[in-house]
Amino acid sequence: MLAVQRPSSVLKTRVAARNAGGRRRCSSGRGRSSVEAGMGGTSSTADHHNSYTQTANGNGNGNGNGNGNGHESRHSQIDPEFNLEQLASSSTDPHQTPEVVWGPGKSPDQIAMKLLSLAERQRVAVAARIDPATYSAVRMHAPGVEYNARARTLKLKSASAEQLPKPRRLPGSVAIVSADTADQYIAEEVRVLCDYMGAYAFQIRDVGSANLHGLLSNVDSLRAADVVVVVAGMDCALPSLVAGVTQSPVIAVPTSAGFGASLGGMAPLLASLSTNTPGITLCNIDNGYGAAAMAVRMLRMASRLHSVRSVAEAAAAAAEVAARSLDTHKASAMQM
Repeated sequence: MLAVQRPSSVLKTRVAARNAGGRRRCSSGRGRSSVEAGMGGTSSTADHHNSYTQTANGNGNGNGNGNGNGHESRHSQIDPEFNLEQLASSSTDPHQTPEVVWGPGKSPDQIAMKLLSLAERQRVAVAARIDPATYSAVRMHAPGVEYNARARTLKLKSASAEQLPKPRRLPGSVAIVSADTADQYIAEEVRVLCDYMGAYAFQIRDVGSANLHGLLSNVDSLRAADVVVVVAGMDCALPSLVAGVTQSPVIAVPTSAGFGASLGGMAPLLASLSTNTPGITLCNIDNGYGAAAMAVRMLRMASRLHSVRSVAEAAAAAAEVAARSLDTHKASAMQM
């Protein structure tokens, strides 16, 4: 075993090697080494019979490569039987967020192939940010695809979808609050993706900060929801207002809707970051998928905690019943 050199000793070794104008090598057999690039020191992965040590070469660059004889990369030590395709072909983990096909940057045939592949693995596949022209082209490759023009999403069911068991719906609900009609595309995207991921979601529309009475008239619905997603552009004051009237977690989605100093969504993004109301989670500009995924994760974790609590309460009740029964038997034995 070789001891790792301290930085000061490594520096001295480099200076000595540079002054000597040579390199030292100790090798026997075909031992393998792994050179620490940041430290310039060496570590050996050879067995007990082989060792190989390299120091900085004569030009003083300190990279420890020597002339490369007998050197093997760390990546060559990976198990050759390990196959990344096993991960791709594995079944979908129910605890993971379902995959959504991102439309921009893909050709229609690529989108269709991805949808068909996902549908066979997870019963239903969804693609986001699809324009009408792309939908028409995708339909040629996947005839059964469904298009939601407002959400700009595609949905494709597998041929055996009816025979497969439906995924369990998550308990709880997600309220999607939008400030203006221009924000409806992102709000509808959040709703569709929440439904795709197994969560019930409903919308509250056109209740921006300029329409405060409209927001206050929906306070009961907001407080009934377990998670609230707020979609707003312009000054993005709505997330702060919503977080002030409900105790549920609030997820803010700034949108690019706006003009002038809105800067394509940068102004509402910075306004959400600078909010004075605590307890707001912020997504990127127009990131409806990220908001839906976060809301579903919150519901899933709440369901898990509720299940654990229910099991703990049931165990405590059973223990209490057993203790009472034992006390009753003891009392009966004493009377006898």
